[in-house]
Amino acid sequence: MAKYSVIKEDIKQRLISGEWTEGYRLPSSREFAQYYESSVNTIEKAIKELTEEGWLIRDSRRGTFMNKEKEILQGGTRLVAAFVFGIDNPIWATALRGVEDALFLRGYQLLSSSDDRNLEKLESLVRGAVERKVEGVILSPFMSEGHEEINNRIFSLLQDHGIKYISLDRVVYNTSIPYVTSDNIAGAYNLTKLLIEQGHRQMLFIKNSNISTINERLMGFKQAIVDSGLPYSHEFEVFIPTKYEDFSDEFDHYCDVLERKMKEMSFTAVFTANDQIAEAALRSLQSMNVRVPEDVSLVTYDAENLNRRIKLNVTGITQPFYEMGQCAAGLLLNMIDGNEDQLFYGQVCKSNIYIGETVRSIGT
Repeated sequence: MAKYSVIKEDIKQRLISGEWTEGYRLPSSREFAQYYESSVNTIEKAIKELTEEGWLIRDSRRGTFMNKEKEILQGGTRLVAAFVFGIDNPIWATALRGVEDALFLRGYQLLSSSDDRNLEKLESLVRGAVERKVEGVILSPFMSEGHEEINNRIFSLLQDHGIKYISLDRVVYNTSIPYVTSDNIAGAYNLTKLLIEQGHRQMLFIKNSNISTINERLMGFKQAIVDSGLPYSHEFEVFIPTKYEDFSDEFDHYCDVLERKMKEMSFTAVFTANDQIAEAALRSLQSMNVRVPEDVSLVTYDAENLNRRIKLNVTGITQPFYEMGQCAAGLLLNMIDGNEDQLFYGQVCKSNIYIGETVRSIGT
């Protein structure tokens, strides 16, 4: 970060903290330069931007003062709400820690709750956050029956109250809602290439919804196959829709349907779009007396989360949820500060491949 930006942010935080009260003339640029051990030109650049953003008022005769209107605006709650699926889920708990750490550095507090992938509950939580006058909201929109209507009500509610919001972990199609996600296309591409390098040609991709993250992973899967000069067939896309993204209540039924589909297909490897689908695939394969990795290799997204629950050491993608949480909080605070014109409306964080014990090399 440029030195003037560091100085600018420090002066802003001193303004917010109340170090300079109404009517108090701020130090001159020369005095600031001495304090920050910087040049007057650097200070002038920081002061100029703070003035343009409405934090300061400059008078050629009287000096520089805090903008009283901005001071009133900064008398907010300094609360940000975050709603995710299961704060007891390790990956979402990690994301919330990233959010909380980033907010703390800027003097904000976090209110967090589990939406349990229930749209009605999410709407109720958002209404509660509005009543508590939060200044921003981080949420993870999801797909389920009737999701468009309720999601639109939620977005409209936040907009009507002037509350900034950002989407974590996924893109909301056909909107300009800012988002932070991981590199789903690149991650799936690299994971598929790993299978191809081990000799696999007949690979299934299993998904249960059409949310942005899963569609992007399918894109990466396809592209890796095409770039390897191999023929691609849509027959290897196994789509078993569920009522909700989290299909715990439908898990046994999902396993039965998946088993019937896999029995009709010939394959040497399975790529599952998330850890819950991987768990269902493993149960179905076990029911079919198919061993992993001796008979079939298996890779998945969110392998680390899956490996916490089962004894098998699964190969797959580990997403940077802590970094994603930090980025989401940072973008949201920029929006709250009125810097939306400086935003990139999408930020993508790099994921990593975890090498476990569920991929076997086969002859080509």
